[in-house]
Amino acid sequence: MRLRPLLVFLLTLFTLGVALGAAASQPLTLLHFNDFHGQLEPYPDRDTGKPIGGIARLAGLVEAIRAEDPRRPVLLLFAGDLLQGTTTSTLYLGRPDIKLLEEMGVAAATVGNHEVDFGQDNLRKLAGMVNFPLLAANLSATPDPLPLPSFALFHPAGGPRVAVLGLTTEELITASHPRNVQGLSVSDPVAVARELVPKLDAQSDLMIVLSHLGLAGDRHLAEGVAGVDLIVGGHNHFRLAPPVEDKGVLILQAGERGAYLGRLDLEVEGDRMQSWNYRLLPVDDQTPVDEKIATKVARLAAQADKELLTVVGRAGTELSAERELIRRYEAPFGNLVADLAREYSGAQVTLFNAGGFRATIPAGEVRLKEIYQAFPFRNELVTGVLSGAELQAALDHSAALDPADNPGGFLQVSGVRFVIRDGKAVDVTLDGQPLDPAADYRVAVPDFLAAGGDGYGMLTGLRDPVNTGQLIADLLVSAFRAQTEVDARLDGRISRP
Repeated sequence: MRLRPLLVFLLTLFTLGVALGAAASQPLTLLHFNDFHGQLEPYPDRDTGKPIGGIARLAGLVEAIRAEDPRRPVLLLFAGDLLQGTTTSTLYLGRPDIKLLEEMGVAAATVGNHEVDFGQDNLRKLAGMVNFPLLAANLSATPDPLPLPSFALFHPAGGPRVAVLGLTTEELITASHPRNVQGLSVSDPVAVARELVPKLDAQSDLMIVLSHLGLAGDRHLAEGVAGVDLIVGGHNHFRLAPPVEDKGVLILQAGERGAYLGRLDLEVEGDRMQSWNYRLLPVDDQTPVDEKIATKVARLAAQADKELLTVVGRAGTELSAERELIRRYEAPFGNLVADLAREYSGAQVTLFNAGGFRATIPAGEVRLKEIYQAFPFRNELVTGVLSGAELQAALDHSAALDPADNPGGFLQVSGVRFVIRDGKAVDVTLDGQPLDPAADYRVAVPDFLAAGGDGYGMLTGLRDPVNTGQLIADLLVSAFRAQTEVDARLDGRISRP
């Protein structure tokens, strides 16, 4: 009988210990990157010229962080846009890329708007090739559903229970060629999150949204959905260091093309983040290399380069596709391509979405590879007739886009001049004459725009449309081959007061 009080005391201590253990701080290192765009190889930094990025160094950095303390759980997330922007991505449809993400230990990824650029069947193949989930809670397809789960749950040894909800941008429907999005619909991400987050929050200690919504969409989500602890984002290519904090929710984004790896070291107690430390880690020539992955990338690049290293001409000046230039203002590269298309087609006006320009072509010798990196989408030139009112509507749509978001729908033009003022295209002239709303004009546009891409529904009304069969990239190839040196400059055709 005398043992009973001691037994009760010991049981009390055990119960208290369990309770304390359950409430004890749990560590986690969260690693993330976004908007990779097929950048398997390193590429030169714009300012220094030194090599940055490359999946072998990105993987090497991840491995080095895992090795710091094997007992500390590490979760690696990718926030969308695996495809488009490099020759290897175009040639191999992103399939080697996604297998390398698996090899480097990605736990989950969300679907970016460019994941459908090679068609829905290719997205299905990508999702079926790897053992980590591609998440898209607000993306649906009819009649054939996509094999994309809404969320994933993780409970790493020694770490907190983690719920990851994947959301993609509504721009997926407009930012890819309409043939790629037939039957797809993207639901309001806030409405979807309001339905799912409470259920996931009840099953987890840390509620993460893996987002390809862009910063504005992430802010809207943070302000409109209770229960979210952290948003790991993408789409804008922003480097957010320190993270943006909105309504107590941290919003992360790590630039583009694997030039940075985001690292968030945190401690979770109960269902709350008690402390955190965040860094954007550069991926450069000082970063360790995963040699096995480097060998695979070199083999892929060698296969692609056999034909694509052919020199086709010289550029007298850099043809910049920097987002902060070509998606906001008149740009020399935009002028060059739009002028070439107008000359080729005989159109009075040409319109090009700036999002179709995917890479800068440096001054000097130009190879096929650089041209196809700049124009990887294989868009063709379409001609047809628009009324002046329809043309005005297209220019107004471009002018109304918020330049701070670097919108891919911003138009580069030829044959027309105008001023952007108060979200409108004003003082519009063609050959020195004011635009006549009642007149007809022959225009040339990429087939992406002719099909209503980037929200240009007014261009689907092109009358007497002719698909020329001429690839935009090949227009540029022909120009380089025909001229000793290709040059491009500004002439004030688009101005912002």
